[in-house]
Formats: sequence, C-alpha cells, structure tokens
Amino acid sequence: MRVLLVSEPGVDGVFRHVEALAAFLLARGHGVDLAYSDVRGSDRLKQLVIALEAAGGQTLNLRVGNGPSLRDLRALMSLQAWVKKTRPEVIHAHSSKAGALVRALRFLGAPQPIFYTPHAYFGLACQGGLKSLLFNGVEVCLGRIGTTMNLSEGEMAFAREVLHVPQSALRLVANPVDTQHFFPAQAQRQRELKCALRVPEDALLLGSVGRLAFQKDPLTMYRAFALALKQCPQLWLYHLGEGELTTECEALAAKLGVAHRIVRQRYLSEPLAFYQALDGMILTSRYEGLSLAVLEALACDLPLILTEVPGNLDFVQMGLSHCWSAGKEDSAEIGSAIQSWVQDRAAARPCNHRETAERRFSQSACFGALVLEYEAALKRD
Repeated sequence: MRVLLVSEPGVDGVFRHVEALAAFLLARGHGVDLAYSDVRGSDRLKQLVIALEAAGGQTLNLRVGNGPSLRDLRALMSLQAWVKKTRPEVIHAHSSKAGALVRALRFLGAPQPIFYTPHAYFGLACQGGLKSLLFNGVEVCLGRIGTTMNLSEGEMAFAREVLHVPQSALRLVANPVDTQHFFPAQAQRQRELKCALRVPEDALLLGSVGRLAFQKDPLTMYRAFALALKQCPQLWLYHLGEGELTTECEALAAKLGVAHRIVRQRYLSEPLAFYQALDGMILTSRYEGLSLAVLEALACDLPLILTEVPGNLDFVQMGLSHCWSAGKEDSAEIGSAIQSWVQDRAAARPCNHRETAERRFSQSACFGALVLEYEAALKRD
C-alpha cells in the first residue's frame, strides 16, 4: 500500500505524529510519500524528507502557512497535479490546512480514499469571532468528505454535535507514544539534567511543552505558577516552545517576578531529556486533540496537571493515579492543583502512568488500527 501523508506543520506535536506514522508504515513495508511545508519547519522535517526520499518515497513542498492565504490555491493546484502523477492509494491529511487542501481534491476528481486527522479543531476553543466561524464553516462544508480520525472522545463529540459530521464518517483512534524511546530517568540522570539546566538538585521542576499560542494558554500557566510559588518555594518551571505569545510570556514572567524561576528553551530536536529532567508535567490548554506531550509524559511516568478541556478530559477520566485537573483559564484553581501535587509527593504513592501508556497507547495498537482503516477503505473502493 502506498500512503500519501500531508501536513502543514513541520514542527511540534502534529509533525511528530506524522513523523512517527511514516516510520511505522515504512517499517511494515508500505510506501510513504509526503506533502509538507517548510514555512513552519525544523531540522527533523528536513531529516524526514531525506529519509523518505531514500526509501523511495516522493515529497512535495507546498510552502503554505497555517492561516488562510491566496497561496493555498496555488498549493492546491500543485497538490492535485502531483497526486495525479504519483497516484498514492490512500491520502491522509493532518491538521486543518492539510485537511482543507486534501478534501478539496475530491472536487477536482481525486478518487483515492481520504483520511483527515484534525489534531484539535480550532472551534474547540469556543472563543467565537470571525476566525472561529471561518474554521468551523470549512469543517462543516468538508466534513462529509473522507473519514475523520478523531484522537479523543471530546474531539469526536465536537465533530458530531457542533460540526454535524456524520457518525459514519468518524473514527476514534488515539495518538500513540513510543514507550521504548520515552521512559523514566534514573535518579542520577535526572540530577545531571537539572544541573545542566542550572536548577537546584532539590528543586521541584514542573515542565510544559507546546507552541506559545492561544490554544496552549501559557499566560494562565505563568499566573498559576506564580501563585503556587508563593506556597511552594522549591518550585521551578521548565517551559519548552515558541510562538506568537513568546514576548508576552517573557513580559508577564518579569511582571510577576518569576522569570528567575523559569527555564526557557525554544526548541529541542530530541525532547527525551526535557521529560527526564522533570518532576511533573503541566498543560493549561484551552482545547486539545489528544496531546502527544501528555502521552510522552505518561511514558516517562510523570505526574500530570491538566485543564479540564476536550482532549485533556480523556486523561482526567482515565483512572490515572497522579493526575490533577482544574478549569481552563482559571489561574487560581490551576495554582491550587500544583500545590496539591506538591503536597501529595510526601505520600510516595505508586504511579500507574507508564503502565497505562504501554497498555493503551502503543504504536502497534493505535497506528495498527489506522492501517486497518486504510485497508478497509481500499476494499470498499
């Protein structure tokens, strides 16, 4: 089977999902082509393009950003001509821009089975405004084309109840995590990593990773951290990522007087060391698909502090032993959840997070289910 993967982001969670899926497909003897954009690229995107071409795959740079643009029409025409030439058997789009381009191919005569993984609908933020209307309108118009692969129960409910995507066009297949690559650090390794970050050995290091953007709501996280720090003076925050709110985050940290307790890093090509340095993981998102960062934290057996939003709620309701939750955009409640995590550490309770990651989110289970959907679609056609 030859699969075309299409993704606009070349960095962060969506891209790393695509990267892992490509490796999974190749390892099982399938052919993989890639249509991508280097507008939001990374060193790992370059490596993936090289690896796929070396394996006999074909690649196309669409050169589009994540917002609507006149360049999208040119990208659509390029993608149509390329698909006509390369003839993939299955096309799988990831995130909203690729989802729009790939599903529009149906109007231009593309006969292949189409799959679309939203990786969190923009409308899940429930913020209103013209941008939400635009994104929701596109999803409503295109939702009946192909099969939508939702990552979480909350995302699927939104697709069904708000976007009116037929249940017959929806599938629930969770994000997987590579539990062989992501694993807990030994105590000595964690001490070395903290030392390299210039964090005291006895500090409690809370970590968060993701694009500094509206969805992830890093400003609320900083306010919550500042509140918790007043009660828990051993706290530090390791924040990995960059985005349009980078400058605002830096200004807020200075205003709150916590900048000296925040370790900032814009990008890591290999994030394992990030997780292994941590004592706990926090994600204050306004909405999620099913966060790969949280799954990687699970595999590293880290306690979690999450907002109660679509995507995160799947984890909150999973029976995890060390998961604290709070309302979105509520810095006081999130700060209290951080304090509860700190206080619970004295109990030294056994943690079931890594076992849950191995049992429920293995690549063989999640990506294996995706391949079965590909094969079933080919048989129907």
